[in-house]
Amino acid sequence: MSFNPADIVNFSVMIAPLLFLLAVGLMLMLMDVLKAHSSMPLITGLGLAGAAILAILPEKVTSMQAFYGMIEVGNIAPLNIVFLCLSGVFTLFFLPDYLSRQNKPIYDVYPLLIFAIVGMIMMANASDLLITFIGLETFSIALYVFAALFKRDENSNEAGLKYFLLGAFASAFLLLGISLLYGLTGHTNLNDIAASSSKIAENLPLFYTGMGLFVIGFLFKVSAFPFHNWTPDVYTGTPTPLAGFMATGSKMAAFIAMGTVLIKMNFTTYEKLVNVLVVAAVLSMIYGNIVAVRQKNLKRMLAYSSIAHTGYVLLGLCAGKAGFIAVIFYMFIYTIMNIGAFGLVGIAERTLADTDMDKWKGLGAKAPYFAAAMALFLFSMAGIPPFAGFMSKYQVFIAAIHSGQIIAAIIGILTSVIAAYYYIYLIVIMYFGKNESPEVSPGFNLTTGLGVGVLAVLIILFGVLPSLVLEPLTQFMSGTISAVASIF
Repeated sequence: MSFNPADIVNFSVMIAPLLFLLAVGLMLMLMDVLKAHSSMPLITGLGLAGAAILAILPEKVTSMQAFYGMIEVGNIAPLNIVFLCLSGVFTLFFLPDYLSRQNKPIYDVYPLLIFAIVGMIMMANASDLLITFIGLETFSIALYVFAALFKRDENSNEAGLKYFLLGAFASAFLLLGISLLYGLTGHTNLNDIAASSSKIAENLPLFYTGMGLFVIGFLFKVSAFPFHNWTPDVYTGTPTPLAGFMATGSKMAAFIAMGTVLIKMNFTTYEKLVNVLVVAAVLSMIYGNIVAVRQKNLKRMLAYSSIAHTGYVLLGLCAGKAGFIAVIFYMFIYTIMNIGAFGLVGIAERTLADTDMDKWKGLGAKAPYFAAAMALFLFSMAGIPPFAGFMSKYQVFIAAIHSGQIIAAIIGILTSVIAAYYYIYLIVIMYFGKNESPEVSPGFNLTTGLGVGVLAVLIILFGVLPSLVLEPLTQFMSGTISAVASIF
């Protein structure tokens, strides 16, 4: 296939973030071998920041694909890279301090974090179901290692084993669904599958079966009801900052990939498929919030609340293309809130027992700045204005209402009231709990203090000015210049 030098330059520029991250990952592996451990967190953060900058430097295009149309590098793809890299940067504010306080300076985690984000980017920007699966497995392997990072810890071993076994089971569903769609249409490319509408219409039962299996695989990855059972145990056993990354970055990539596939297939025209997603959304919101109320362990409470947040995002996804921007916006804001909350839990955690809520009684008086930051993140996760969590929920609820899912939106609003109870309950414990000497002793260093400060400012800023994120999302989604033909 012939191509001109300009195409080569465009191609190199567009895939530069992925190539850069791969180079950083390999360099970190070499640094580990050479025992240059002290600089690894800094190099990891700079690598992620550099990849984010490389992603937004080129001129925006409506559509541009690489590797024979298998990966989207134009349209919304650059912002996906930025958001996913930021999830890694936010995690790095808390991870080195947490590992050092646990007396477990495990340096393999830094190249694995880079490779996990590479897999997430591949999956989020995939234009072919094979790349979707490869990206999914790439970051899943890294997450399995994260879950079992503390090899001599019983909870960590349990988390790794459960996540690996159930993750492999879910991947089998996903791969079987892809196989059925390929058998039905003869294609794995999303555009080609979407163009095979006549074949799909002739074999609707097979199409629904394939899409059903595909959706099951993704519902597991985003911990939606009824594929959620792994979530509390895995989050509890995983090192706390990495649990926050697992609950945000991987879900963001999965939701973007899932939304891309469904929208390109014009799934809103298939009523049964929409109904399945609506039911999963409603049950996730109800179950996650009700069970979270009963939790006394902070990590398990955040795990069950993540199931509820999955329901809110699914609700926005049910709105189709109109709700896709709301979904990405929600996941970005959720990333800021959740990594901040998990990060603060990690700061206070010396042993797993330190995540019990009873040990946080009276913390508002002993560590006022720490408690204030935690209260801010919890208020935002509850959807209380003027914090960014309110705007993210508003966007998905409005998208759902405009798409006709009024009953599901009402259920979402009502379950948000339940969520407010257990989030505010922790705030009440910290400020009004009868214990003048809390058993946890949180303290900030320069890195963790900077991380908490940055995340807190972003929560307030995007709550007051959500357009700072929504407008770039809209612009990147529509593009600013004419489409560029696929390369290679």
